[in-house]
Amino acid sequence: MIKVLIVDDEPKLREGLRTLIPWEKHGFTVVATAANGLQALEKYHTYYPELMVVDIRMPGMDGLELIGELRKEGSGCHVLILSGHADFDYAKKAIVHRVDGYLLKPVDEDEMISYLEQLREAIAQEDRYSRWYEDEPARNREAMLRSLLVPAEGESDLKKYTSALGLDSGSCEVVLIELLETGNATEEQTAGIRAILEQHFLKKETGFFFNIPPYMGGLLKRPLLQESDRLELYGELAALLIKENYKFNVAAGGAVSQAEASFVSYTAAQELLNRAFFFRKNTIISPDSTPLSDLRKDVIEQPKEVSENAETRLLLAVETGSTAVIETLVKEKVQELMAENSDEGRIKETFVRLLSTVLARLEPAYPEIRSYAADHTPPIGELYHSYYLSDLQEQAIAFLEEIAGQMNIGGRGNEIKKITELIQRRYNENLKLETLSELFNYNSAYLGKMFKSTTGEYFNTYVDKVRIEKAKQFLTQGMKVYEVAEKVGYMNPDYFNAKFRKYVGVSPTSYRKST
Repeated sequence: MIKVLIVDDEPKLREGLRTLIPWEKHGFTVVATAANGLQALEKYHTYYPELMVVDIRMPGMDGLELIGELRKEGSGCHVLILSGHADFDYAKKAIVHRVDGYLLKPVDEDEMISYLEQLREAIAQEDRYSRWYEDEPARNREAMLRSLLVPAEGESDLKKYTSALGLDSGSCEVVLIELLETGNATEEQTAGIRAILEQHFLKKETGFFFNIPPYMGGLLKRPLLQESDRLELYGELAALLIKENYKFNVAAGGAVSQAEASFVSYTAAQELLNRAFFFRKNTIISPDSTPLSDLRKDVIEQPKEVSENAETRLLLAVETGSTAVIETLVKEKVQELMAENSDEGRIKETFVRLLSTVLARLEPAYPEIRSYAADHTPPIGELYHSYYLSDLQEQAIAFLEEIAGQMNIGGRGNEIKKITELIQRRYNENLKLETLSELFNYNSAYLGKMFKSTTGEYFNTYVDKVRIEKAKQFLTQGMKVYEVAEKVGYMNPDYFNAKFRKYVGVSPTSYRKST
């Protein structure tokens, strides 16, 4: 049985999870429960569970701190996290701690069981790998390859392995393959794909196949010196793996001058796979590959003047149905994040928050979109599980364009009508003609002339008049002057007073008294 520790500060939830889930039916047994992180850490060192179900928010040491402590100790314990917060503010922080799943309270039994079935197979696979390395003779070929590619600390005499393997003194290169989404793979499937890859490398007679979980790969006697060599090998691997319904990443660590330095190529390939998110997909990543993140240099050298933050600009683009601008704004946001050297986790976290906020800000102003939004929430799971930055961009763009398509707007030629409706809805925000002209692909001066010609007012004057009309309504309701000023978008009450006198002829206080 796989040992489970349940950690939650709510006694009812702990007991509910312990008794309501049919643990033993699915190969698990609850060995203990804990009310906080400190208790859990103590019980972990007593029972050494393979799975922990952990609440994020607890007094004392919370769930994130607990998981962080376990990872510092080198624990590979699997973790499912619980939270009562549907906005994912806490769950997304757990990405760096390598958690296996996220469950909202109250826990859905079917969802929990689905996770358990996946984890049971994953844990069984880890046990098989562990036993395999313990039982195999220490001097067999794959053990020697492992010792050569991942030498033990203090190991210096690597030539004994190259000699035993029959490697000459020429250059070589390591290619690492990382299979993606393998949680549901059976032992037979894993053994099958390994056999297929091993046969392929043996057939080429150019090196050795190895399996060092979570990677498989080859130590090539002839390095991939040309891009054409890498394209050829990628095509061969894709033909094998895609046929077996496997997604994968592959990286080449670069040529080393002698086989004893193979570990340098292995480490380089491993580091490239860790950053695969930033590279072009459907290729072998190599030290010569240019990551998309290098675009940040262009952003730094040629900064873009923006009058609004990304959230507001995207909101306006969606609200006005400017689908042609959405793609540009999303890519600008990605470049901005890369210019700040953001890692994969922060980029994903930012876009989850950005899409959720745009939708949340649309709903109050457009009640008619609420029912649609209820069935079309931001693709949080897809964003967090994006293997490539290009995929994340596409998912974000597609979602925003889909929402933009639901807005009740006309075609080109109705720009002024869209702007006046926008002002009526967002009079309290810092709307600028420059931002709107970008959305409609107009020169700001030309759009200003169009606006004046159609409405009879300059843009800023029109906004002021709408705000003052709204202010009169709020004053009639008995609101205080400073409250009204802030509510209609004037942060300075004195400035609001001056504007009100200009358009109404009396002060806000006098107007309120007269109504």
